[in-house]
Amino acid sequence: MMRLKKKSLRLNFEKFSNEITNLKMSILRIVKQVKKEFRLLWADKFNIMLAIVMPPLIIVMLGFTMTDDSNQMQSIPCIVVSYDSNTFINENDLVESKLDHYAIPYLNAVNKSDLLDLVRFYNATEEIYAMEQARNALISGSIKVILSIPVAFTEMLEWGLPGLIDCILDASNILYIQQSLNAVYDSIKIFINDTNLTPQFEVHGFEEFTIPEGYSSSFNSSIVMALSFMVFGIAFVLSILVIVQEKPIARLLLTPLKRSEILTSKYIAYMLVLLLQVTLLVITSLSMGLYLAGSILDLFIALFIIGFSGLALGVFISSQSKTKTQANQLFLAAYLVIILLSGIFIPIENMPSFLQFFAYVLPLSHGDPMIRGIITKGQHVFGMHFFWLFIISLILIIISFVIFRRRKYEV
Repeated sequence: MMRLKKKSLRLNFEKFSNEITNLKMSILRIVKQVKKEFRLLWADKFNIMLAIVMPPLIIVMLGFTMTDDSNQMQSIPCIVVSYDSNTFINENDLVESKLDHYAIPYLNAVNKSDLLDLVRFYNATEEIYAMEQARNALISGSIKVILSIPVAFTEMLEWGLPGLIDCILDASNILYIQQSLNAVYDSIKIFINDTNLTPQFEVHGFEEFTIPEGYSSSFNSSIVMALSFMVFGIAFVLSILVIVQEKPIARLLLTPLKRSEILTSKYIAYMLVLLLQVTLLVITSLSMGLYLAGSILDLFIALFIIGFSGLALGVFISSQSKTKTQANQLFLAAYLVIILLSGIFIPIENMPSFLQFFAYVLPLSHGDPMIRGIITKGQHVFGMHFFWLFIISLILIIISFVIFRRRKYEV
């Protein structure tokens, strides 16, 4: 019995030792293959430029071209329509009197503002079609803002009550809404200082979750939409041809490398490229003036998981494509569907029920709200969107391994 036990222990130890040795050899083969993948990537300068150089350059271009600096921006054309009257009738004795007219001081404030360009002033007490003419100008695109001074504006300010100014914006382009609001607030601040109305007039510079002063609202609005597109799209493009049928894969099968090791090495190599790409994107975005309400680590993890889902989808398409042409065609079709159902251009809630189901399965429908929540609202990355992207990526990776192991290659 003792001999049998010793023999059994020896066999188990040898089996365990062999497994450790095989694991070490497998890791060594994977490391060598990863180095080889990097050499192949380095030989393809276009892919390196696409993955590493282009994303930061795009952000730099956005940072220089989209600015809210008044010295570099064109002033926003506007029309002021005043319904205010400087005539006051006392309701007790019906005596008519004159009050200080605050419409003209506000008009002067609009002229002083570098952010607004006063196209025309209408006194609605004399021109009954003033607002209609102003709206026609807004429709034609000759102005972007209508500022309406209401009835009893002067009386309200004289009596220490809030004075209201109605602001009608051209909201056809959402990127310029915040810029127009900032310009209007600038004129109100000038009006407050000129008329010494600070105790009676309260101005909120921006609403909750909007871009604070000192940051470019145009750049931040654009970069929030662009980040998820860039990191997902580039990872997707780089990985669609990694396993597609061609001679290098067939030659690798003649070596001691296992199929699982070949695919693992490709994932590791492109994940390292993705890490570098995301790091450069975060650094460049912050250096160009990105307003980040959340943490840098949350933004980094969010961008990485979005890029990783693009990598997993690209490898999945590559694993079942027989030619480069087929892989490219599948990529184009898939990417167009993913963009259209991402919820950025068309709200997912407005889609038919069957399309909503497909939209919530696709990566970008979770990537964009996750990035937007972290940047603008300070949300944490580990939520429903993150775990859904992780599950999608994991499923695609498992299917890719199964397809690649069963696939036949001509050597």
